[in-house]
Parts: sequence; C-alpha cells; structure tokens
Amino acid sequence: MSSPDISVIIPTFNRAEYVAQSVESVFAQTFTDHEVIVVDDGSTDDTRATLERFAHAPKFRYFHQANAGRSRARNTGIAQAKGEFLLFLDSDDLLLPDALKVLHEAARGDSSLGMIMGSCQVVDENMRELHVLKQRVAARDGGSAYASMIRERFCLVPGTYLVRQTCLRQVGLFDPATEPCEDYDLCLRLALGCRLASVDASTVRYRLHGGNTPTARIYRGGIRVARKHLEMIATSGDFAPALRKESHANWLLRIADNHYGMGENSQALRHYLHAFAVAPVKLLSPDMHRRILASLWPVSVREKLKAAFHLRGRSSNV
Repeated sequence: MSSPDISVIIPTFNRAEYVAQSVESVFAQTFTDHEVIVVDDGSTDDTRATLERFAHAPKFRYFHQANAGRSRARNTGIAQAKGEFLLFLDSDDLLLPDALKVLHEAARGDSSLGMIMGSCQVVDENMRELHVLKQRVAARDGGSAYASMIRERFCLVPGTYLVRQTCLRQVGLFDPATEPCEDYDLCLRLALGCRLASVDASTVRYRLHGGNTPTARIYRGGIRVARKHLEMIATSGDFAPALRKESHANWLLRIADNHYGMGENSQALRHYLHAFAVAPVKLLSPDMHRRILASLWPVSVREKLKAAFHLRGRSSNV
C-alpha cells in the first residue's frame, strides 16, 4: 500500500464525547488520499471504546501512551506519520469537508511552500457559527512573515494549517515547555524556516465549550513562547537587523498584551514602554496609546468602563 499524501494527527485526552466526531470529519473529506492517526494521551474515560468503531478502517491508526501532554502526543503522531504533508487537528474540533482538498491543491501548486493556512469557523457547543477568523498572510519567503505573525494568534489554530513534513523536520518538533501554546511556537518557527501561503477558505470548525483551555493558561503559555523566542532572537545570527528589531518589539508587545489581558497593569505598562524603546515607531499606533492609558487605570475601573462602553454600543444598535 502506497503512503498517503496527508497524515492527519489527532492527539486526545478524555474527549470521548467529541473525538469520534473529529475522526469522522476526516473520513468525510472530499480529498481521500490521507490517513488518520489518533494518539490517546492516557485517557481515563471511554475514549478507547469510542474509537473501536474505526479499528478496522484501513486509513485509521490508534496509539495509546501514558499521559505526557499534547505536545508529546503530537510528536508521537509525527513519528508514525507516513504522509508528505501533516495536518494537526484537536479532538474537539471538526474539519470542513473540503479542508484537505483546498490546502493540498495550494501545496501542490507551489512546491516551495512549507505551510499553507486556511481560515477558522468559531462555533458554539451546538455547532452554531459565531464568527470566522480569516487569514491575512500572503505567500512570502521564510522569515518575512515572522514579525507580523507574532501578534496574529488566529492563524495558528490546529486544523487551519497544512505542513510539509520535510519543513517541520528542519525546524523541530513541538516543545512541551511551551504548552498550552506549543502550536503557536511551532508555527512561528515554521514562519522563519519556510515559505507560507494562505487560502481563501475556512478549513476547521473550532468548538467553544466548557472544556476549552482557560484563557489565563493561554496568556501564561504565550509569555513563555515569547521569552523563548526573545532568547532565540538575541542569540541567533540568522536575523537581519530590521527583522531582529521588529520581532523584538513585537514579542515585547505580545508579552504586554498578555499581561494586560490578565489585568496585570504594571507588567503590561513596563513591557509596552520597553517595546517603544526598541522600536519608537510603535508609538504611532492609536491602539497602543489606548492600551498604555488603560494600563494606568486600576483594573476594577477599567473593567467597569469596558462594561459601560459595551452597553452603550448595544443600545445604539437597537
């Protein structure tokens, strides 16, 4: 049997309620030259029994490991993957029917591309669409998209990007130290090491539910990713001076934004000011002026003002 073009890797932990739907969304693809690899990261619920229905499917493989975190689960899947291209899918999300087709066509149309990205439909627990997160990254040489992608988290949702396996091997595997933002870290490293392109199509339904990763954990993970990349920027000789400066400033702004999001005003203000010292041109952004001013207000006052503006906006739209 020949190797598939695409390996879809689904790590899972205690998602018996959702994981079969994720697998079925792959089997429902209009592009069929693929395999599905599920890595069960030590689930204690009915995940194994739920997946028994796929046991005899020729394109399905199931692996169980002791609980080690989703980075290591994804890395286990990579080690088993036979496809030229890899797509990672979370076990509570669903691929849209043409996802693999549109991503694969773009990859085959330009052999220099290492990562191709689609857009994301955000849905609720009942699969009702809430909004679409669209891509804005055109085809670029490796490294040139890196600085702008630092602050564009939406484009890095699993299920939206197809990766050429040779490119991934060059930049390295998922880093467990950056969880729960390990996919963010990987995609930024891919942006440095290969050419990127986006397609004008949604590829995944990202499901919001009570079991999603808490926002505070995502903010903390994002700060760990930022510090990892700031060290890389400082020590690597691969950054041109302009890219080094822009990336340095953007990572500082990312750290500031995350502290701001957690209500840690003093840390946010310190990193905003540090970013402006690195790249004074950032001061031209009205949004940055607003965030600096907001960082000077006590969090309780800031939240009351946000609530008041939200209510005023709703009443003006009635």
